[in-house]
Amino acid sequence: MVSVLQVYNAVKDIANKEQKGFITPGVFNSFAPIAQMNIYNEMFSELVDAKRISRQNFDPGRDKSVRKQKLEDLSFFVRTNNVVPASGEALKPANLSRIISISALTYANYYGEYTDRINCEVVYDAQSMQRILGSNLSTPTQDFPVCLVSSVLEFFPADSPNQYEVVYYAKPTSFDKDGEISEGSPYYDYDVVTYNGNDIELPSSNCRDFMLPPHYLNEVVMEIAKLIGVRLRDPNVTQFAAQEEASE
Repeated sequence: MVSVLQVYNAVKDIANKEQKGFITPGVFNSFAPIAQMNIYNEMFSELVDAKRISRQNFDPGRDKSVRKQKLEDLSFFVRTNNVVPASGEALKPANLSRIISISALTYANYYGEYTDRINCEVVYDAQSMQRILGSNLSTPTQDFPVCLVSSVLEFFPADSPNQYEVVYYAKPTSFDKDGEISEGSPYYDYDVVTYNGNDIELPSSNCRDFMLPPHYLNEVVMEIAKLIGVRLRDPNVTQFAAQEEASE
């Protein structure tokens, strides 16, 4: 995980504005989730570029494969959620970002455990779904289920007793001080401790780290620096951050 303390201190050093009060925890915390989401979305774009590199035979392969590295980075966000539709509909997971796959869980054993799974066709277009339902060849059955992803998850056939396993990429949030996933955004907080008559700021237990692999530290710093440079109307900060990011 990327340490919120390291990012906060680095951003203050780059902007060199700490004594003027511009880079406050409040300002930093307002930009932290935006920067993280920008990097998260960029991962998917880089994954597409990695596939292109692989097709052109420029990918180093094995452990140095660009595509493999991006998939490993995105694995931070993979989640699994079991849903039981009511009248063929189920709510999407609250933290859903992008669906990877949906499977129907069937054939419960004596202990109530599901012992088999069937791949569920995922459709994102209502018109395509209508064509599937109107076809004698592709009409969904319990053994060949289909899910329409709209504002909710609509499963066909609607009367199927199946439970469904949704594998998806979750929206990035943060890690708390114990390394557990938190529903909140990355957050920097501090306590003031008096030592030898001087007030010292120490990170508090309320701090939450970024939900990003550790090697994204520099990228997070530069992304926040760009956002803060725009806020301060400081072209030097923005330009420096952009140059450092482009050099990677």
